[in-house]
Amino acid sequence: MNLLKLLSWEVERVTKPYLMLVAGLIVVQFGWLGYFLWDEKNFYEQLRRTGDADYQMSFSDYLGGTPYLLSLGIAVAAMLLYSAWIWYRDFQGRGTFILRLLTMPQKRMTLFFAKFATILMMTLGLLAIEWIALKLQYIAFTSWFDGKMIPINGSFDQALSINGILAMMYPTSVVNFVIHQLFIVIVVLFVFTFVLIERSFWQRTMWSPVLSLSTLMVILTIPILGYALLSNRLIYDETIVYVGVVLIVWASVTIWLSRRFLQSKLNV
Repeated sequence: MNLLKLLSWEVERVTKPYLMLVAGLIVVQFGWLGYFLWDEKNFYEQLRRTGDADYQMSFSDYLGGTPYLLSLGIAVAAMLLYSAWIWYRDFQGRGTFILRLLTMPQKRMTLFFAKFATILMMTLGLLAIEWIALKLQYIAFTSWFDGKMIPINGSFDQALSINGILAMMYPTSVVNFVIHQLFIVIVVLFVFTFVLIERSFWQRTMWSPVLSLSTLMVILTIPILGYALLSNRLIYDETIVYVGVVLIVWASVTIWLSRRFLQSKLNV
């Protein structure tokens, strides 16, 4: 089975839960938007009746609401959990399913990259869907308050830049966007590596999660300690280069470890 067939198969397996996640996020966000518009309109009307109508609405107020932030947190948590579950689900039933996958006539890393590409497609798709949803929410927000002749403060881009999570998801700089996407890649690779190391020890010791996490912590900590020692000597451009090199090293090391444990250490 080649990479495209495995990728198509993995995507098919995740389609239903993924659509349920997206639908849930959309319902929560637009439901919160409806309540926010109604509540803010009533609040402004009270201010107008008392002669104190200098209050201005801002899209960032809506984005800073607990329901909206909670929906983003659920989305991030769901993607992290599925990055692990995409492997763990194949080990259910005494590992018979993963055994079938690993004995198929293809290199084991083909399976790794199929699962990896599936997670990246889900993540990028979620970012794109959320961007479209944000645009629609902003249009509904401005149309509602314009129709009520209620002043609005700030633009769409300003509202996103104020929100820390959205500013990371949709940075204005192309360089920052690429770096943020590399961070997503690194996080997924770390989760994959953790699962494969832990599963490689699962029949040998109950300490396998601790050993797996310890290995990854060493890989994660060394470059961070290096930056702490060099940060005072690096200018901005050098810092960007250092971060880029560290991300490449992290990706290379995690892929190498995953390949080693998947091909020669994994027991099923």
